[in-house]
Amino acid sequence: MVGELTNRPMARFNAAGLRKDLDSVMHILCSLKAVDLIDFDGEEGNHLNLGSPRDDHDAVAKNLSTYRSISKWVESSRPEGTQSEKTVRGWINGELTTEIQSISETISEIEDKRSEANATEERIAALGSFVELGVDLDLFDGYRTATVFSGNIGDKGTGQDALQSAGVSGHVASGGGLTMVVVANEDAAAVNNALESMRFSAVQPPAGTGSPREALTDSTTLLKDLNLEIEKLESTLDSWALKHGEKLVCGLELLERDFIEATAPARVAVSQHAFMIDGWIVADREDEVRAALKGLCSYIDVDTDVAPKHHGVHGHGHHNDPSPPVAFGDHGLSRPMELLTDAVGRSDYGKIDPTVFMLITYPLFFGLMLGDMLYGFMTLGLAGLIYSRVKDSGNDLGILGAKLVAYIGLSTVLFGYIYGEFAGFEILPHYESCSAYAGTSGRALADGASGECHKGWHPYDGVPAWASSFSALYPYGGEFPNVVEHYGEHSLWETRLPMGVVLAFPFHRVSYNLTDLILLTIYLGIAHLMVAFILGAIDEIRHGHGWSGAIYGKVSWMLVLGGGFFFSYAYLISGGGPSPEYAELLSNLKMGGLIAAAIGVLLLLVHLVHEGVPLWVACLLAPIEAIGMLPTTLSYVRLFAVGIVGVKIAEAGNSLLYPMIVEGFSTGGSILVAVLALIGWFCVQIFAWILGVFSPNIHAARLHFVEWMRQFYTASGKAFAPLGGRSRFVEADKGQQ
Repeated sequence: MVGELTNRPMARFNAAGLRKDLDSVMHILCSLKAVDLIDFDGEEGNHLNLGSPRDDHDAVAKNLSTYRSISKWVESSRPEGTQSEKTVRGWINGELTTEIQSISETISEIEDKRSEANATEERIAALGSFVELGVDLDLFDGYRTATVFSGNIGDKGTGQDALQSAGVSGHVASGGGLTMVVVANEDAAAVNNALESMRFSAVQPPAGTGSPREALTDSTTLLKDLNLEIEKLESTLDSWALKHGEKLVCGLELLERDFIEATAPARVAVSQHAFMIDGWIVADREDEVRAALKGLCSYIDVDTDVAPKHHGVHGHGHHNDPSPPVAFGDHGLSRPMELLTDAVGRSDYGKIDPTVFMLITYPLFFGLMLGDMLYGFMTLGLAGLIYSRVKDSGNDLGILGAKLVAYIGLSTVLFGYIYGEFAGFEILPHYESCSAYAGTSGRALADGASGECHKGWHPYDGVPAWASSFSALYPYGGEFPNVVEHYGEHSLWETRLPMGVVLAFPFHRVSYNLTDLILLTIYLGIAHLMVAFILGAIDEIRHGHGWSGAIYGKVSWMLVLGGGFFFSYAYLISGGGPSPEYAELLSNLKMGGLIAAAIGVLLLLVHLVHEGVPLWVACLLAPIEAIGMLPTTLSYVRLFAVGIVGVKIAEAGNSLLYPMIVEGFSTGGSILVAVLALIGWFCVQIFAWILGVFSPNIHAARLHFVEWMRQFYTASGKAFAPLGGRSRFVEADKGQQ
């Protein structure tokens, strides 16, 4: 199943009951994971106030904080299956209690040892500077009538020079780049000024007594002992993780749920004896929620008529009411594309979900740009690597990301096959005929002496055998029968459609079909934008401003885009000397396109006026906005340009470096040059692939997020976040507490 085109229907949920049952109700709601609470703001009066957290919420928070802290230290493996809530709660209240306390003490001890080790390292670094000075540490302070200066002198000079400059006497010691100056207190100011003029920077001596060398030895020994103790304690952590790690993960999940459950009452309205819950549920879970709360709630109401109401082209709905949250439908194969949708933001409730459409267009755009079988296989390998790293972690985002990378990798392989490209080489043979020898291909293999043509199938110059061997994947090994008589000299199949569209297999984008690809990207952009306007019109009719909003806001742009396209096509082609019949058709097409575009601009003008724009401003703005559709459409040419740039990078490496590899290893050339060229060739290929992964992704994302989505998509929705979060390792107990 590709996926649903709309998000899941929501319903407004209200429930009320006795306040003494509120904790049990919250336990059931957290277990169901079906209700997205609307926080009570306390402004409605009627003797309603915010509820209070459960009595044990402080204890739960403290326990949760401990588990979170330990989880940052312990690398726990993820449980293979799920555990019942009863089992995990038994661990938390039983065997894990002493284990958690024990490992917390171990962690505290590690922190203390690391702090002591860091301080010791700093002391060692400081002592290293004072060892060569040869002055005991206790001689740097403790004087009543003398002042000690210790540090580095930046300019050329010595401590004795500073004493002479100050005109005083004192004691000077130097060594290891440090200088020590001892003077009487009354001479300290003059010596300080002299030292400052020599760019003196003070260095604080380490605390202690005796020789710095002995202190350094003692500190080094202490540091070694501390590191050994830390390693021993960390080994204890690893052993603990192997034994109790899975239980820690399960306990943490349950405590996260307990904390949400304990604090949830503070989000609802209560009176002295009752409570009232307001929220959202997925409409198809109404019966389940009703049945679960039947014995605890005296009042339950579910309203499924929650779609925003609009009236007219600029009417407004009930903006005081909260908009329903958005829950993705069953996307099936398109679920990895949810990452792209969420990158922009959820749509308004009830609007068409673009996720399914991007399952087709996003890999399509990526494959069009990268389109190389080797790079596709490398991208699939990257997807496999990502998946292997995250499959056991419970990280849904990582798993979806791996699948998204796999999708674009498959598309890259497919288009690489269509293009006949592998590692930047055109791997398919080409056909040479004597009639084509002097033609435009420029690839004839001629006899140097006689100028005779070698008729038949030949590989492209410079393509290695290991690359051309992939031509075996094509029908007839790439040597297509009757190719000259039917489809020219390079394709098994080729068809020419109206509007100059050429489709072929193989499609040689860097040679024969270069201009065809440019034209295809423009047409693809027009089709992509037209789909956006159609989706926008459907949304306006179903959940927007109705037919008026669809006509003025979306059909107007469809007329501008379609009319502008037909007018431009007819105008450009009519200058090429077409037949009289076709010239008449182009004339009608040009006039029809001009009229359609003019009607579209007029509708835009009316739309702007209805939005409150002054008429004279709208008269200027409507044509300008209509002209803005041209760069939007031409932006899709990047599907051609980005791909060609990547191909040319790989081609440059192939043409410059690969011949050096062949010459060095096979014809007795320099082996060193061949090895360096081989390394360089691999570097070029890796660079081309990395650039090919990032650059097409950026441009494919831009075409979707900027050029396409802005025509119909408003990312102002809020994701559906049911109370209780998501259960990964602990099954929820749906019974009452």
